[in-house]
Amino acid sequence: MKLAFSTLGVPGLPLPDVLRLAAAHGYHGVELRTHPEEPVHTGLGPAERADVAADFKGAGVELLGLAGYARVAAPGDDEPVLAEIRALLDLAHDLGAPYIRVFPGGDLDVQTPEEADATAARRLGTAAEHANDLGVRILLETHDSHRTAADAMRILGLVGHRQVGALWDVMHTWLGGEQPSETYAALSPHLGYVQVKD
Repeated sequence: MKLAFSTLGVPGLPLPDVLRLAAAHGYHGVELRTHPEEPVHTGLGPAERADVAADFKGAGVELLGLAGYARVAAPGDDEPVLAEIRALLDLAHDLGAPYIRVFPGGDLDVQTPEEADATAARRLGTAAEHANDLGVRILLETHDSHRTAADAMRILGLVGHRQVGALWDVMHTWLGGEQPSETYAALSPHLGYVQVKD
C-alpha cells in the first residue's frame, strides 16, 4: 500500500461512501477512525464485522488500520486501557487490518516523564502478547505527551516487542522541534506507517 486516507477527515461518512471516495481518487487504502460515533467501532457484532470486511474486499480497497483512542501513558488503572486495546485488536483481526493506533496520552501535570514512559511500556508490553496471537501490530502515534520520535522511543525501547511499533504523525514531530531526518532515523526500525496532515 502506498497511499491511504483517514476517515478522520470525513467524520461519520457511511462506509460505502468512504470506499467509493477511496476508489474514485486512486487511494490504495483507508485508515478508519474507530470511535463510537463512527460507522465502524468496537461495538459491532460478528455479522457487521464480516460485512465491513466484505465491503473492503468488494471495493478493492485495503484497510490500513484502526485509529483508536486508547491512551497508554495516562494515569490510572491499567485494566480499562488494556480492555480498550484488546477490543481494538479483536476488531482489527476480524476486519483484516494489520495495525491499530494508540495515543501516548500522558499527563505530565501529575506524572513525571519517567512514570508516563513506564506506564505506557507496561501496558503495551502486556497488550503485545494478545496482539501477537492475533497477528496485529500496535502503533504508538507521535502525539500529545510524546510528540517526537525521541519521546516515543523512550517507550518503545522499554517495550522491545515486534508487535509494538510507531506511527509517525509528521505534524507533531515537526511541532516538537525534530527535523524529519532525525525522526526517520529514530523511528524507521519500528515504523508502521506515516501520517501526513494538511
